[in-house]
Amino acid sequence: MKCDVTNNSNMDMQDLSPLIDDLVSSIQDTMEIESLPAVTLHDDPQNSEDLLGKTAYYDPNNKVITIYVTNRHPKDIMRSIAHEMVHHSQNERGEFDSIGNVGEGYAQADDHLRNMEKEAYLKGNMCFRDWEDGHKKQMMESIHRKNSFKRRTTTMKIHNWKNDELNRLLMEKFGLSEKVGDGSPEKKPGEMTADAKAKSDEQRPDDTIRAAAEKLGINTKGMTPDQIAAALRKEEPTAQQGRNAKRIAAQKEKDAALRKKQAELANQEPQDEACVSDKEDKNLLLSQEETNESFRRRIRTMLDR
Repeated sequence: MKCDVTNNSNMDMQDLSPLIDDLVSSIQDTMEIESLPAVTLHDDPQNSEDLLGKTAYYDPNNKVITIYVTNRHPKDIMRSIAHEMVHHSQNERGEFDSIGNVGEGYAQADDHLRNMEKEAYLKGNMCFRDWEDGHKKQMMESIHRKNSFKRRTTTMKIHNWKNDELNRLLMEKFGLSEKVGDGSPEKKPGEMTADAKAKSDEQRPDDTIRAAAEKLGINTKGMTPDQIAAALRKEEPTAQQGRNAKRIAAQKEKDAALRKKQAELANQEPQDEACVSDKEDKNLLLSQEETNESFRRRIRTMLDR
């Protein structure tokens, strides 16, 4: 049930009105109030300038709560409503049937009225505090749900990108992608050619990983994609070292042939292959090891994410 709120002030009620309805409904449930009072918001500039001016009052005969709103914070306005709602609950219980003088100092002069004020201050403030904390919790949960949905959407996009990037890197590394040539447009960094892209679309990432593993001589029969990826991480350094060794041997053969040719031209005995300087071997091995480590780090990073 909505509260009947009359705005006789210049205050904009667009945001405050639903909060007042929610607060009054919460207090109605807590205090077991049968019917809701009317609420009137009133402007009084002269009263607002008085340091000890009026903030609100309850009319038990007409069951109307009047709130002075000039220059007040909305939260303070709702706290006054909560206080007067307790007085309305007292009115329903008949507490106003036998009251005495309600003039200045009534809360000190009359024990019954003093107890009524004690209840209004205690229960009114606590009802408002409980409602405020619950409302803030609902707002935070709503924000959390929205943010969680955004995070899930962003995470899915990242995972899709990682799968596509892993697929491209593996195809590039193991020669499954098409080379650009024959007048075809130059592809941008990270972009596959049209034929390679079509082949990639037809081939799932799991199939690409399996093809890469089989090219390294790994028996993938009965293995899951995660097991294949683990085998790739384990076998790739060994395979890369084998390729490095072949390149080093080929380079040594070229160097030996060159020295032999030079020796023949100079009528000198060819130098033995073992005469290759240690410095050249070390530099070549270092270069290959750096290449190996760079590739291993890239693939491992992509597969571990």
